Amino acid sequence: MIDDPQSDKQKFKISRYAGSLLPVALFFFSLVFYASHWLTSPPGISGDASRLGLYAFDFLQEKLIPFYIYHQFAPNPFIVYLQSLAFTLFGFNNAALRGVTIVGGALAAPAIYFAARWLFQEQGTTFARRVGLIAALGLGLSTFLASFSRYGIEGALLPAIELMAIALLWRGFRRGKLVDFILAGVAVGMTQYVYIVARFFPVALAVASISALFANRQLLSRWRGLMVAAISASLVALPQWILFIRYPYTFTARTQQAAGQFIFSIPDPLSTMTAKLINQLLMLGWYWDNAYNLFSYKPLLTPILAIGLVLGIAAVFYKREEASVFSMVMMGTMLLPDLLAYEGVNPSATRLLPAFPFVFMMAAFGSVTIWEWIDKRLCFPKQAGYLMLVLVLLSGLIRQWDYAARVIPQTLAASGLEWQASLVEIAEANEIARRLDKPILLPSSEYQRAPLTFLLAEHFPHRAGLHPEGGVDELLKQGEVVTVILPIAPDRPTTEGIPAGYIADEWVLLKDKSVYFLPPIPNSIEPIDDQETPIIAGNDVLVAKALSARWQGTSPEYVPLSASFANQLNLIGYTSSDLTPGDPLALTFYWQPMQQIKEDVEVFVQLLNQNHEVVAGIHSWPLHGAFRIRAWPSDQIMPLSYNLPIPDELPFGPYQLRVGIFDLMRHKPIPLSTGESSQLVEILRIPLPEDSRRPEFLTNVNFGDTIALNGYTLAVAADKLQMTLFWQAIDSLQTDYTTFIHVVDEAGQIVAQSDAQPLNGQYPTSIWSSGEMIVDERTIMAIAPGSYQLYIGWYQWDTLERLEILSDNLNSTDNRFLLGEVTLP
Repeated sequence: MIDDPQSDKQKFKISRYAGSLLPVALFFFSLVFYASHWLTSPPGISGDASRLGLYAFDFLQEKLIPFYIYHQFAPNPFIVYLQSLAFTLFGFNNAALRGVTIVGGALAAPAIYFAARWLFQEQGTTFARRVGLIAALGLGLSTFLASFSRYGIEGALLPAIELMAIALLWRGFRRGKLVDFILAGVAVGMTQYVYIVARFFPVALAVASISALFANRQLLSRWRGLMVAAISASLVALPQWILFIRYPYTFTARTQQAAGQFIFSIPDPLSTMTAKLINQLLMLGWYWDNAYNLFSYKPLLTPILAIGLVLGIAAVFYKREEASVFSMVMMGTMLLPDLLAYEGVNPSATRLLPAFPFVFMMAAFGSVTIWEWIDKRLCFPKQAGYLMLVLVLLSGLIRQWDYAARVIPQTLAASGLEWQASLVEIAEANEIARRLDKPILLPSSEYQRAPLTFLLAEHFPHRAGLHPEGGVDELLKQGEVVTVILPIAPDRPTTEGIPAGYIADEWVLLKDKSVYFLPPIPNSIEPIDDQETPIIAGNDVLVAKALSARWQGTSPEYVPLSASFANQLNLIGYTSSDLTPGDPLALTFYWQPMQQIKEDVEVFVQLLNQNHEVVAGIHSWPLHGAFRIRAWPSDQIMPLSYNLPIPDELPFGPYQLRVGIFDLMRHKPIPLSTGESSQLVEILRIPLPEDSRRPEFLTNVNFGDTIALNGYTLAVAADKLQMTLFWQAIDSLQTDYTTFIHVVDEAGQIVAQSDAQPLNGQYPTSIWSSGEMIVDERTIMAIAPGSYQLYIGWYQWDTLERLEILSDNLNSTDNRFLLGEVTLP
């Protein structure tokens, strides 16, 4: 038979293109399943993903850069830029939001193929490609990564970029070209902008690379390439490290919050770490319970890949080859961040995401090791090893079928909103989109939920406060017909762990493609009729209602203030309700920026007792990120309202209400122009409980036309006097006065006295209200036996000036009133 050179050449071309087309096929294979999770799963929208989308919206609409995720303090701008591009191309919608992470998650499959192709090359091209193929199929059929990707959260992008860094690094090791090491360094640097846990990735990569060098010292010949990769990674990550150096708090901020802290900062960290490690292992191969993902109660790996993982780890210790050692060390070290950060004994499985691709790499390595062993056994048919590939594919497809046929129907059939609370926002957004012909009023706490804010941004891209001249009256006229959306459960959490602070009659106005934030205006709407349109969620649950009403509100008055903060944000006024134990304190602060604010801040509100201890407080992101302070225009006034929770057993007395703004990056308050760290807004009080006692001796003494003494009760003991004074405020006072009682002997000398503010300073006169009755008990000690005169009066502590006695009474002199005489035995 004569060989055909043309035929050999054609085979060579097919082989070459097949190697290039396989990664493309793996990408589309994964994309089909990842997209199917988006299309078939309940149509919820993640709060975290919505906030990322709002950052992209702020970038496109307000040109706000850089991007620092406020609750994580990490520069994760990569996804925001990608989402901005997607929104520009496809519009500001939910599909574009999720499409970025669905595509990014699907890219992990070809990325892991490339990584395995170069990592395991020394064990043969066939072996390396088989590892890459099985790992790619495992990732492509992973219900965990697919479901996680559909949420639109930035972590879904991390596996692909991690794997590309590994692929480029090992291509550099194999080929020795500096361009590979440079690109690897760029990829490593880029991981730092993708996900907060990736901060640990360069450390894990360095440890794994050193382990591989010990396994194969010939790799040391590539030391120049490693140095180039390290320099490239450092240059790309430099902006982040400049951030960490300038603001050290940002480096560990996430792990120092209540949602996550270093495990060594809690009691008995060793037992907790052990429990977490056991939980991680169970998640990989036996049992996984995670509220973030619909596919709970199933392990992350299919049985065949779980067996492959165990055999792969065993093969590492047996062969000790650089590729397998590298993979195992990467897997182990990338599991450490979850072990070192405490979020409960049963940690969220999403924290395993950084280690996830290396788990599949090790599982594929073990599976291909079995495949290779089968190929070498003459007792098996020649193609028997392909059974491993078939088993991996079938087990993944069975899991996908189980997800689609069992999990999704059960989830959709669940009663109530337990399975996806964000259906409320979707239902409300759809109803609002159908009613754009009229102004719409929506409770402010409802709009501040990130999913609803995001879903409405396409229809209402502009946000604003109040114009200083026109106020609310400029936006809505008396009698104007509006559509009102009222949720069935208005007091549900706005974000996890943060009270919504629902305040009745606090609205946002949706009108003319703009969102206007209004202060609370009681009785501002009058329903036109009794007809209400129910708003039904996707699971047929009533979540809200829509009704027509006439606007009757007017711009509310507020107490003016003049407080200027160093960042050019001014507090110009406020309103507050009465302070009552157990009842929320309703507050509204009116802010006005003097110029565009350069950095995001939080607002803190504190209630302090007389010992300057904080007894109640709120520290929150203004409007929960629905309208960042950096986006506020300088010519408008922004009202921010709060319901400050007040303890039930708060004692009577004065309390300072203070407000300030907190620099998130520097982790300290922004001072006022006066240098103070917070602004005193008002002295509030909890009044004295009513006292049913009556005085033994009646008097009618007027001190300065502000305080009256209605009577007193006197008790005499061996060496002391006990007095009960019955005061009444004639008018409201602005000053704290001190009461004095003089015990005067027959020679006119003061032998004992008592000077104190009422109730030992716990109820100063500055908080007395007009007509209020105050009963004050006083004790004067160490008085020798004898006869004495008792005088009483008031004076101002700093000037010693006494209140004038205005009563027509001869028993007063030097503005002190003679109560009477007393004899001590």
